[in-house]
Amino acid sequence: MSQALGRTAPVPLETILAAGGMIQAVEAEKDLDAIWQELLPCLSAALSDLDAMRRVEGDNLAEDFRQRLDGIAVMLAKIEAQADQVPALARQRLVERIEALTRGIVEIDETRISQEAALLADRSDISEEIVRAKSHIQQFRSLMADDAPAGRPLNFLLQEFNREFNTMGAKSGKAAMSHTIVAVKSELEKLREQVQNVE
Repeated sequence: MSQALGRTAPVPLETILAAGGMIQAVEAEKDLDAIWQELLPCLSAALSDLDAMRRVEGDNLAEDFRQRLDGIAVMLAKIEAQADQVPALARQRLVERIEALTRGIVEIDETRISQEAALLADRSDISEEIVRAKSHIQQFRSLMADDAPAGRPLNFLLQEFNREFNTMGAKSGKAAMSHTIVAVKSELEKLREQVQNVE
């Protein structure tokens, strides 16, 4: 370029680059089919490993769910057996309270005691909650057996489950029953935490 321009000093590289258009980047042609052929086996292997890992994790979660549900069913049967004793317990407590208040001065009307005891027993009846809790166990198992995504339905079901046992706890008149209900609620909380891992 120096000779063509009749110059004795060389033309600086910066001058040539400043002219613009001297160097143009050209994108090399990519053989996307060849790249895909290399990528496909890696991608397939990775997805297959992911699927296998998720199946193992799902099987482990399902087994944990089954064991916890079995435990809850056993505790629910225990609560149901204890609930049968609540009417007699309510009657006994009522008589004891009246005797403590009246100190035996007033004669107790057995008919009236029976009526009041029946009202207390009715208020503390948890048979509806037990039936619904049993139903929730069956629904939980059905959702687990289904192929559809079950995370949200299971989460909702656990909220309903918890509501039943809260009501049972509020109506419970026996310490042993209350302890069992607390144990069930602990299991429900563990289930709720694990359900967060389910789609």
